[in-house]
Amino acid sequence: MRILILGGTVFLGRWTAAEALRRGHDVTLLHRGRHGRDLFPEAEHLIADRTGDLSVLRGRSWDAAIDTSGYAARDVAASSEALAAGGLEHLTFVSTCNAYPDWPERPVDEDSPVWDVDDGEYGPAKAACERAARAALDDRVAVVRAGLIVGPHDNVFRLPWWVARVARGGEMLAPGTPERSLQLIDARDLAAFMVDLAERRQPGTFNGTAPIGSTTFGAVLDAARAASGSDAEPRWVDDVALEEAGVEPWTELPLWIPPRFAGTWAVGTDRAQAAGLRHRPIEETVADVWAWLADGGAERLPDWQVEHRARGLDPARERELLAQLR
Repeated sequence: MRILILGGTVFLGRWTAAEALRRGHDVTLLHRGRHGRDLFPEAEHLIADRTGDLSVLRGRSWDAAIDTSGYAARDVAASSEALAAGGLEHLTFVSTCNAYPDWPERPVDEDSPVWDVDDGEYGPAKAACERAARAALDDRVAVVRAGLIVGPHDNVFRLPWWVARVARGGEMLAPGTPERSLQLIDARDLAAFMVDLAERRQPGTFNGTAPIGSTTFGAVLDAARAASGSDAEPRWVDDVALEEAGVEPWTELPLWIPPRFAGTWAVGTDRAQAAGLRHRPIEETVADVWAWLADGGAERLPDWQVEHRARGLDPARERELLAQLR
């Protein structure tokens, strides 16, 4: 099968390209050439900026496309219309759970309403991208609303920050309780699911994350201890105490968000599970992230979306908080 991947060189796109090639598909990558020009020499690379000239698509045709890099409706409309003109049979568009206005304050599922206005913010813009893709390709579109994606090559660095912190060892601050539920999807599992959808030409809307309750914060830290051989001793700190101390959710403590955001880890995935989305044990993902870190993976991360990268607690700030909250 001839597959075009829009993106294909950074994190999820990279794993999607790897999966399609592993299955023996004829893969073309459309990207700007800023990252990963040396990746996948067996694939065709089309160098273009999708926000401008897409003439490289003119006169070309593919059986299926997977769009991992669409953030503005006008750009998704332009690429989807060009692909429709070439007779594309199926498009998988990577969206986000931020497309739901209720999320993360309240639980959502695959039938929950999405933003119906585009004010340029991330969630509304992604919902507008979904509409643009469907306007061009109608029922040939699968929308995958991704949750928290983890795994090796994670350039946003939320799970890797925790794995690296555990590996440093010693007393460490941990948020809430070890039983706190998380929903994390390995990029390799999400990539496999999207290639499945492309192969089957399956349309629909799917929440691309692990099932509710699939792992816990404690399990993540335990897996990191086991993988790295660390002597880290988590000190679990109450959410209220963390907020009162001014700890920034998501950035200073990646994966932590106060429990008043009750929908964060309550994303329904029934339709995705029925369509074949599977998730590997968190222990496997964490072990692979540790191996990637130990091999210097963090130093080779591209600068793409660096403004969204988790900062994590500075060691001095962590010691100060532990002393303050002791």
